[in-house]
Amino acid sequence: KEKLINNAITALLSQEGDIAASNAELESQFQAVRRLVASKAGFLAFTQLPKFRERLGVKVVKALKRNNDGVTHASVDMLCALMCVSIKF
Repeated sequence: KEKLINNAITALLSQEGDIAASNAELESQFQAVRRLVASKAGFLAFTQLPKFRERLGVKVVKALKRNNDGVTHASVDMLCALMCVSIKF
């Protein structure tokens, strides 16, 4: 299960908020990352996978530059999920 979550996170972050992605697609990517990091394995990936935080930061900055309310909300919501860990180890 942990390997699947890590692979999913890596795949989502490899797309770094490219201009080719629509706003709806980018919003969906942030929602998916939010759900993945809500699990124990997902949060551990946030703390242990190399370059995870850097790639996520770049993706968020590019998303915020789009000035789209849905994308902004999804990116901030995902960041809030990382800040409020409610996982029972």
